[in-house]
Amino acid sequence: MKMKKIFLIVFMVITTTFLISCDFISFGNTTSASPVALSTLPETVDGTITFLNEDYFAFPAYVSDTYSIKNIDDYNNVLLDTKDTIRHSNIQIQTTLIEERYPFPWSETLKEYVVGSSSGSGFIFMEQDGYYYALTNYHVVNPLDYQAEYTIKTYGEELSEKATFVTGNEEFDLAVLRFPVGEKEDIAIIDIYERLYYRFNVGELVLAVGNPLGVVNNVTFGSFHSMEEIENVSYNVIYHDASIKEGSSGGALVDVDGNLIGINTWGIDSSDEYSFAIPNYIIYTFLVNYGVLE
Repeated sequence: MKMKKIFLIVFMVITTTFLISCDFISFGNTTSASPVALSTLPETVDGTITFLNEDYFAFPAYVSDTYSIKNIDDYNNVLLDTKDTIRHSNIQIQTTLIEERYPFPWSETLKEYVVGSSSGSGFIFMEQDGYYYALTNYHVVNPLDYQAEYTIKTYGEELSEKATFVTGNEEFDLAVLRFPVGEKEDIAIIDIYERLYYRFNVGELVLAVGNPLGVVNNVTFGSFHSMEEIENVSYNVIYHDASIKEGSSGGALVDVDGNLIGINTWGIDSSDEYSFAIPNYIIYTFLVNYGVLE
């Protein structure tokens, strides 16, 4: 067991060098009957939150009533409800990059040319003033110094619609889009608050939703392993083993009850067992500091 642990640590050190953006069942539920301690949201100073990696270890443990379910049918019903909810919150995102230029040296009129495109995933986390707000990765919507147009598809919709870029940050690798509520009926909103500022339980079940390799609203199951340092960002990230692929970027990672744990962002191209996500407390910090949430 000791050698296995040492091997895992060495393997993690090596593989962090080869992480790629995911633009490319094991059940270990906690069964503690102890009452769940309440987390405390940090105070904002001049409208911003400051968060340090070591702050995570001061979070209380989280316990869900679902952890204590003994009847397999009841437990399966929870899983099916969670799977259905997160699929209804998932969106497909298409980013189109446009450049204006003269078609010929002698032309006097600029024309628009598509110079690139990318696709990824996102999820709805808020409805406000006639708009849905969705989170995704910044690298999914990065304009790369071009004009950018964003279109999305929500669950059950065949036609794409335009979305508006609200804010984003490359260092966080997070961005927010919004689009009109309209007359959509099959929308679900993922709860970003329930698991906020609680530690993640080693071995707890997690579900990842997204659009990997063109498979729309796909859900995979896995478990939370640990918080890890990687070279891509300055904050610690979630290491889990729910499979993610190219196109999964920006998709939600949730717990057994459908509460947000993180956003799937990186995978390792040589393995399906190593997936990495931005934790929910970093997401919340971003949303507050960039004025999306008060």
